[in-house]
This record gives sequence, structure tokens and C-alpha cells, in this order.
Amino acid sequence: MSRRDVEIRDPIHGPIGVSTAELAIIDHPLFQRLRNITQLGFAGLTFPGATHSRYLHSLGAMHLAGRAFDAVFARADWLGAERARFRQILRLAALTHDIGHAPLSHSSERLFPRLSALTLPEALRVSDLDAQATHEHYTWLLLLDSPLGETLRAAFAPLGIEPLHIAAVLSDDVQCDAAPFEVAGRNLRGLLSTLVSSELDVDRMDYLQRDSYFTGVSYGTFDHDWLLGHLDWHEAANGHLHLALDGRALLSFDDFLLSRFHMFLMVYFHSKSVVYDEMLWRFFAQCPDACPVPTDPSAFLYYDDHSIYRALQHHADQSRWARGIVERRPLKLVAERGPHYPFEQIDELAARLDEAGTDYIRVASRGALSKYRGRTSAQRTIFARLQPRLGDARLVPLEQATRLFERYHDTTVLERIYVHPEDTDGVRRHVLELRGSA
Repeated sequence: MSRRDVEIRDPIHGPIGVSTAELAIIDHPLFQRLRNITQLGFAGLTFPGATHSRYLHSLGAMHLAGRAFDAVFARADWLGAERARFRQILRLAALTHDIGHAPLSHSSERLFPRLSALTLPEALRVSDLDAQATHEHYTWLLLLDSPLGETLRAAFAPLGIEPLHIAAVLSDDVQCDAAPFEVAGRNLRGLLSTLVSSELDVDRMDYLQRDSYFTGVSYGTFDHDWLLGHLDWHEAANGHLHLALDGRALLSFDDFLLSRFHMFLMVYFHSKSVVYDEMLWRFFAQCPDACPVPTDPSAFLYYDDHSIYRALQHHADQSRWARGIVERRPLKLVAERGPHYPFEQIDELAARLDEAGTDYIRVASRGALSKYRGRTSAQRTIFARLQPRLGDARLVPLEQATRLFERYHDTTVLERIYVHPEDTDGVRRHVLELRGSA
């Protein structure tokens, strides 16, 4: 690093080097907003240490992106003078990938407006304007049509990096000429995108370790150093580059997949986190104007966890849902059906509660080993490089190199029913009767 660069101390990765230009993005108010977006939403009410933010996660993802780039292109002499530019594009994509997140992370994303309510940049392809906007749409909007994008353009003008280049790495739906991603007859866009969002991305590498650390569990740990050290590139016949993983790291990849799967079942789908999310949704269904989602990028600056909690506190006297969240009194879990909770009469219980007029929340949480399998574009295919003791190495799609996908092919569903605390005793009687009749 130069004398003008700085280090940020991170509990997961240690010192993270940040350049002066990167610091201009990090210090921008629209990025600083992420300090007020908790990484795990309501999970902090169950895991007291889980108060970490999207801000910290984004810095970690940027750090790992730089390490991943260095590993993949360690022997790519053909990059020449373009190496610094491509490495910076990847670090910026990882740094900004979450800037559009809703308050409390995913908890309030269901409140986002339809795409038709947003002034979308021309570069963004949208097939259905009636669809609901996601945090990814807001991320692209903030990159392409906000003061943050202008700051990025100015800070990285010496490298010729545009906000459009960052957005194009974050999404295939962003239209961008191929030229900024081509060098020596090769196209890097798909590979860079894969490193940010795929089955083997730096986003997941950071949040699994970070969430595991702050929640105090061990499910999210894996050998990320070994994974990073065995990343490589593969060139397809059309000149597009793909991410490749050396076969010696396949067991670490299996562990990586299982880490995410177990974190979903044990942390992200924790029964209390789930019910708080549902209570928040019911509150906003009852009071839809309590905290409207801004459609203007400038106003989005003030849409954070604090704005949600202020709305909850303001309406606590009018809404039992708001009051329950503010006073930390969630509905009680009375029945659960899942792989380790064999209460098969959950439909019958719901019918009884309907008949009795008992208010309840029923929610299904779905966890899968992979969220990308079967949905990955050809450009983002990841390959495993299998090297036998004798003979030449062969390349196969990564999902074909491990049997975990076969073993965990089915989606795991956790179905739960919650009731208000005062109704617990009456509902327990129904549960016991249904269990006894099974």
C-alpha cells in the first residue's frame, strides 16, 4: 500500500487495505447508510452478538474479492496493464453489492414498490414492470442514477471505470458493451460476476464466517483459504472466461455448501427471527403508510433500521404487531413440521384454529443446498478441474463433481404455527389431541 492508503481492522479478516479512491466510496453517505442496516435483521433478538452490519460485510466481501482475483489470475500474464483495472472493478462490485438493501436486511424487502414506481436507468433490462422491486434493483439504481455513482466515476476516472461496469458485473440484466471486459481476445465479465454472485462467491464466503462469528455458532465455518488458493480460470471456445476450482479443493467446497445449508436451518430460519419478520409484515399490512419505501435514490439514504423502529414505536399504541416487536413479545411457537419435528397434523391444527376464530401465523421456511442450481446462465458455469495421478486433467461442471447435490436434492421445508401468548394454553390442548389421534 502507498502512504495514502489506510487499513480497516476487521474481526474476521484482520487488516483490510483500502485505497484513497475506494475510501471515497466508503465515506459516501449512501454507503455509510449500511452501518444502520443490520446484517441479520431480527436475529439479534435471539443471538445477542448478531448486531453486525451490512457495512462491515461489504468491506469483507471487497477484501475477499481482491484475494480471489489474485488467486484466479496469478499466472495470467496476458492481463498486462489491464490487471489493475479488472481487479478494481471486482473489488468495487463486491463493495457495493448490498447498497440497495432494505432495513433489517431481508425482513422488510417485501415492502418494496413495483418496478413501475421507479425511474429505472436505460441500461437495466426489465421484462415486467408490475413485478416487485428487489434490493438488487435498488443497488443498480444507486449505482447508475445517484450521487454515489458520480463519486465512483470521478474517483476511478484514471482507470477508466464507470458505474455501468460495476452494475454489469452485478447483473446480467444490465446492458453494457463487451469492450470494457475484453483483453487479449478474452471476455472476463462472466467470471467476475461469478466471483460476486454464484455457488462459489466472495459474498457467501464472507457472510457465512461473519454471521457464524457474531451469532456464536460454528455452522458457518469452512476452509476459505484453501478454497481461495485453488481458484483458477478456464477459457471457453468463444473466448469467455469461466471460474474453475482445482479438484483438490472439492471437499472444502462440499463443506462450504453444507455450511450455508446448516446456517439457514439453524440461524437464518430460527423460529423467533421468522415470527418477528411475519409480525413486521402484518404491521405494515395494517399500517401501510407507516414507513413508505422511497423511490428517490436521495431519499433512500434515510431509509434504514432506525426508520423502521421509529415507525414501530410511533404506532405501538395502535398496533399489537408493532407493540409486540417493540416490547420483544413475539407470538409463541406451538407446532412445527420439518425433518426433525414430525408433527404431521399441522393442517388439521390450522383448520381447528380457523374454526375457533383463533388468530395465528402460519409460515413455511424453505432451505435448499443451492439457490443457483438450474438457474445459472451459461456464462456463469463453474468448472472443476480433475487431475488424475496419470493422464491429462479434465473439466466438468462443478455440480457434477460432487454428490452433495444428489443427496440434498429436495428443498427442506420448515412449517410453523404461532399464536398470541394468551392463546397458548387453549391451542396446546388441540396439539395434544391431534398427537394422541395419530
